[in-house]
Amino acid sequence: MPHPFHVLIVDDQFSDLLLLEDILEESPLDVMVTTALSGELALAQLTGTTAPDLILLDYHLPGMTGLDVVGAVRQQSQLDGVPIVVRSGSTDPRAAAAALAAGAQEYLPKPFGYGEQREQLLNILTRWHPEE
Repeated sequence: MPHPFHVLIVDDQFSDLLLLEDILEESPLDVMVTTALSGELALAQLTGTTAPDLILLDYHLPGMTGLDVVGAVRQQSQLDGVPIVVRSGSTDPRAAAAALAAGAQEYLPKPFGYGEQREQLLNILTRWHPEE
């Protein structure tokens, strides 16, 4: 029996975490969600546990930034194959280039409405969830 597709969401806005978690848990796919409010908490969760299947990461985090998290994840061999999708309210192409250069697979601007958020997340799941 296949395990649920495990998504780690990292965002410093608690309301955003709840929204993303709700959207993913309501998806038609078998998804398990864990969350972290900071880069430091995300890395602590990733140490010594089973790697998630996907990391959704906010670019702008206080303290350890999204770029710092990408770099730290990419230095851990057990997390080598985990895709990282960086999301940001910024549409600055330099931020996108920096995230991709650091080792993220995608950089996406955050949509603002619920419907747009849902559509974006379901598209992400469809791209990264293995075929059943």
